Amino acid sequence: MSNFYVYSVEQMPRFDLAGKRGYTVDNDYIHFNGIHLPTLEAKTWTRIDDRFRSVRHHDRTDRQGHVYHVFADELVKANTERMRPRGVLFTDHEPSAEEKRRLEQEALELNTQFRLETIQHYEDQVREHETGNPARTKPTPYELECYEVLGMERPYSVAAFKSQRDPGGAAANRFAEALEKLVAHLGAGGHSAQKATPSKPPVAA
Repeated sequence: MSNFYVYSVEQMPRFDLAGKRGYTVDNDYIHFNGIHLPTLEAKTWTRIDDRFRSVRHHDRTDRQGHVYHVFADELVKANTERMRPRGVLFTDHEPSAEEKRRLEQEALELNTQFRLETIQHYEDQVREHETGNPARTKPTPYELECYEVLGMERPYSVAAFKSQRDPGGAAANRFAEALEKLVAHLGAGGHSAQKATPSKPPVAA
């Protein structure tokens, strides 16, 4: 029986964003060698199966194909660093209640940093546009969500136009409000140790 577990701050992939501008579902699957884990529910610990079975076909004439397996440790190794910035963490054992509390907070901090960097990338694009270079100004749905989660006003919003009258004070207030929102966000979601759920059958690519 596998001792590997995975935790994600967000649902992975984000099917609520599927088909929307700037988001590709395939990028957020936990996958390796043609095997994809089922959807990870937000803020839930999930046990990863020992191994996954699939069939590979060499070409169109190879109707029977050949069976191959992907093991849990291979899947974890391939995704640990790739998914860590999103707030996805793996363990090689079932975590205790204290470990869950600590790791959930770490995952939320990583996810929050990812959201801040997402906002920074978008605002860099806005600044490029303002200097006359070709760049977008319309945020993606995920970028809008990042602003909402962190309690920050976005460029061209009513709050942003008001802040232009007092840029120094606005910057200080923006930082303070974002920090306050982050602390509240960590306190609300970073300390719940939820029950681990067994994973569903894998989906072969």
